[in-house]
Amino acid sequence: MFSEINYLFLYMQTLEIQVPEDKTNQVKEFLKELGVPVKVKKDGHVPNKSTVAAMKELKAGKGKKFASVTELFDSI
Repeated sequence: MFSEINYLFLYMQTLEIQVPEDKTNQVKEFLKELGVPVKVKKDGHVPNKSTVAAMKELKAGKGKKFASVTELFDSI
């Protein structure tokens, strides 16, 4: 009985790529021709220089630590 049944398993993967805005439509059309569904996700926020510097400082372990939320707010 199993030899008469053909099973088709489709494996889907998500691939996230960054495309320059002026090339987005070309890439979407190309992928559509290949039968690949496309969802465009725009980057919402790019951190400014001071934010990037603060993140690097924290990653380096140089940030301040507080014992409680109250202590944090009192320091501001």
